[in-house]
Amino acid sequence: ESPLRIVCNTSPLILLAKIHRLGLLVQLYDEVIIPTSVLNEIEAKPSKETKQIRVLLQNRRVERREAAGQILEAIPTDIGSGEREVIALALETTADLTILDDQQGRQVAHEQGLSVTGTIGVLIEAQERGMIPSVHRELDHLIEAGMWINEVFYHRILQELDD
Repeated sequence: ESPLRIVCNTSPLILLAKIHRLGLLVQLYDEVIIPTSVLNEIEAKPSKETKQIRVLLQNRRVERREAAGQILEAIPTDIGSGEREVIALALETTADLTILDDQQGRQVAHEQGLSVTGTIGVLIEAQERGMIPSVHRELDHLIEAGMWINEVFYHRILQELDD
């Protein structure tokens, strides 16, 4: 199996930290790239989660990186700076996957031909690989932590996973 390289945006990092599942990123993927703008966003509003993210950055599989200017300039500016740099870095490093929750960001990533997943996708993959017992429980933790999940979507995920 070839090594998986991912680029991760702000909200999946914060949400996974809130439910104490940040470690899944380095368990699931070989190389985790976090854009500088994402880290700046996180550091600008320090929280309990910021500490966990700083610890994650010490893992040898995690790399903080800045996107090359000319690639970044080609990304539409109607999405957040974090999203833009995630997409630019994914293109620049030929990443296997981008982890984005933002709808607009995901749309742009798809238009650029990138594979996209989100916080919930990470949890589903972790359950499929036996790293967590139940996505259902993790989703409930996310909701308790303040993530809004569409109810229809929530039930569809649980039905598909049948857990």
